[in-house]
Amino acid sequence: SKTSSDTYSRPWATAIVFQTPSNTSNQHIWNSGEGASTGSDNIYLRITGSNGDCYFGWGRDGGYNEYKIGSFGGSYNQSTGQWWGIYISHDGTRLNAANATPANLVNAFDIRLMATNDVSPVFDTLYDVGNDVNNWTSSGFRMDRAVLGDFTIGGRGANRSFHGKVASMVVTTLVRGATKPTDAEIKLM
Repeated sequence: SKTSSDTYSRPWATAIVFQTPSNTSNQHIWNSGEGASTGSDNIYLRITGSNGDCYFGWGRDGGYNEYKIGSFGGSYNQSTGQWWGIYISHDGTRLNAANATPANLVNAFDIRLMATNDVSPVFDTLYDVGNDVNNWTSSGFRMDRAVLGDFTIGGRGANRSFHGKVASMVVTTLVRGATKPTDAEIKLM
């Protein structure tokens, strides 16, 4: 909940392991924020409807800086037993609307995707999927206010429930100015 004017804005990281659902509704895998009202701040990981596109977002005022991580629709639904891991770290930078450009957003985040080939969630490969400015499908929304509200795993408050399975969730702060977690450390998360 640190703001852009706070010199103690901390870097953080999160990792979640989940199995995608066969349900085709819009769903939040996790959400930290206030809700859907105008002026609400939210940080989230969500899956869209029938195509199963997965987005990470952070923003306010009804629009969000959203990054398309990938598509988990079609053959990658719950019936296949496919497990995914998504790691997101943030360097602590808080951007106002004018500075929330795709280039600045790419620099502020490290987004990794892990996948399994069977029902055993053992991740052999860690894909760096967060370095494409073109994957910021929306940008220019402020992320410099304190994020109030609740942190929810498997939904966003009372709506947009996640219909898949969550095996684990890790949220941690990182040390400012220190080396980023290694690939081996990310896989442990």
